[in-house]
Amino acid sequence: MDFSHYDSQKRLGLVLAFGTLVWSGTYNSLAKGLTPFLSPMTLLLLSETLTAAFIIMTFGAVPLLKKFTKMDKKSIRMAIIVGLINSAVAPMLWFTGLSYTTAVNATMLSSAEVVSVLVLSHFLLSEHMSRMQLTGMLTVILGIVIVNVSGTSVSFDVHFGDLLILGGCVASGSGAVLFKKYLSHVMPELAIVIRNIAGIVAVGILSFVVSHSVSAEVAAFPMHKVLLLLAFTFFSRYLNLVFFYEALDRLPATTLSLIQIANPLTGVLFAYLILGEHIHSYHILGGIFIVFGLMLEQTSGRSIQAMGVRRFLHFPFFHRAKSLVSQPTIQMLPKNV
Repeated sequence: MDFSHYDSQKRLGLVLAFGTLVWSGTYNSLAKGLTPFLSPMTLLLLSETLTAAFIIMTFGAVPLLKKFTKMDKKSIRMAIIVGLINSAVAPMLWFTGLSYTTAVNATMLSSAEVVSVLVLSHFLLSEHMSRMQLTGMLTVILGIVIVNVSGTSVSFDVHFGDLLILGGCVASGSGAVLFKKYLSHVMPELAIVIRNIAGIVAVGILSFVVSHSVSAEVAAFPMHKVLLLLAFTFFSRYLNLVFFYEALDRLPATTLSLIQIANPLTGVLFAYLILGEHIHSYHILGGIFIVFGLMLEQTSGRSIQAMGVRRFLHFPFFHRAKSLVSQPTIQMLPKNV
């Protein structure tokens, strides 16, 4: 075995792992920057459409179509259901919540998705919850409560937005658990294409029913914000996953998951740098509890698998390459992807 090549790939994996911290940290800030110009429904349609376009350009429509024809009817139904949850309900709640709250709050509260995945996995998948996971979950919840109920001088609308963000986290976690239970055998990029299409169709029908003029919003969208929209789709969603799975291909899952604990911190940093949002003392206090809780939860073995499914559902790309490191004992993605 060429150990020098192994070391270079491991170093590259670390660079990619820290790179995904950068891309994931921009998600809430860039999305928040688009909310004054696009309604949640239009933003969802545009971002999902662009995401689907990136996937098709990467993998090709014909190969994906061939894989789709080999899926059984039950898998197709479940892929559509997961798509409705993760590409319609969850982002609709999330983008609406961002219209009423700050990117800092949204970043902190997004940790609630960890809690929802753990709880739902326990009840729907009969997975045992260790004491460390339970302690970490309760610590994260305490941090979320601190962020949500603090800052009494802020209007009620901000807290309403926080509740919508939490609802989006629960919906996203539900989709992750359903994917793990019913779709672990499906090729990830194909599952995400179906997810995106299901979300686009569902939101498109809803916009027609409520007479929401997407075309009018798109026509009125400022040209100088087009780059912001492309940056959100390409960097915050697409490149994020590219870096994540390229890093996963070169690093043990435990190493990568521990690095990802810093996600709330990078999200807050970009909210300050991009939007100029203030970081209050209760954000710092809540962030300490959240990060510490994530450390406890993600150092527990079973949580690594849940974390992998959760991250997979957020971003539309998976790069398959031969791993240059030992595979972790807990599999983050199915073998037959």
